[in-house]
Amino acid sequence: MNAIFGLAQEMFVLLVIGLIGFIMRKVNILPKESNLVLTQVVLYITLPCLIIFSMDIQMSIELVLDISWLIGLSVFALLCTTGTGYWLRKKATLPDSRKGVYEAAIIFGNQGFIGYAIAFLLFGEIGVLYTAFFMIFFFFYVWTYVVYVVARAGQKVSWRQILLNPGVIATTVGFLVMILPFRLPPILGGVLEDIGTMTLPLSMILIGSLLSSINGNQFKQLIKNRYIWYATGAKLLILPLFLIPFLWMPVSTTVMGVAILVTATPTAPTVPMFAKKYGGDVEFATFTVATTTILCVLTIPLFYALILLVR
Repeated sequence: MNAIFGLAQEMFVLLVIGLIGFIMRKVNILPKESNLVLTQVVLYITLPCLIIFSMDIQMSIELVLDISWLIGLSVFALLCTTGTGYWLRKKATLPDSRKGVYEAAIIFGNQGFIGYAIAFLLFGEIGVLYTAFFMIFFFFYVWTYVVYVVARAGQKVSWRQILLNPGVIATTVGFLVMILPFRLPPILGGVLEDIGTMTLPLSMILIGSLLSSINGNQFKQLIKNRYIWYATGAKLLILPLFLIPFLWMPVSTTVMGVAILVTATPTAPTVPMFAKKYGGDVEFATFTVATTTILCVLTIPLFYALILLVR
């Protein structure tokens, strides 16, 4: 019970940090260009440092087994989310500019920001390591299928974009560090840790800043849109349930905790970014990010409680 209460408190803290980002953008302490700057800082500097630092551990047979489970669960989760998103989009009566965004909002969670934060809060450095392996296919997927889903207009993405995205590079470097017969020098490890721990507050400030772009009239229209609530329910409740049966399998609690809770993360800020770039409905995407981000403060602790109950 104390663990669940602690997680709920930490989730509330994340929400408060997001609110600070929202206010800073509203009063122009953060200029409009800051969204791009914060995104670049997190994706290209702080998050890669956190991944590499977390993977500076000694390899073991138990760790290899857990990683194998994580990769298998990752593929299964992607198949389930892709199938669900595709089916719901086909059933929806939405304009073309929203259909792709609707599907992407269901499929793509905020694993790169909130996912790592939750894993670190609950499981420490090993949680970050496991999240990195759980997200290996996600990093490839988000730079390929997400573009196709949002654009739906023959947009192409190069292999360079896929292979040289910061998540893939950091995980690859981290894996090499993990299999080396020695650890990183303490000074370098300390630098990576100090920079990496900035990922959590910066990512939440970014999310708050992104949400500030929705004005009052847009808010009134979007809150009545049932498809936003369909996407929210699917993302936060239905999709993580696909992984619940694995709780009765001989898999470690940490592996299952990472897999289920990372899958339960809210819609990624990547979706409105791609919507803006490829002509999708940015406001629809941003509002879905808002609703899922706010409500995940309730749903993620519920799934954590379920994990502890079964385990």
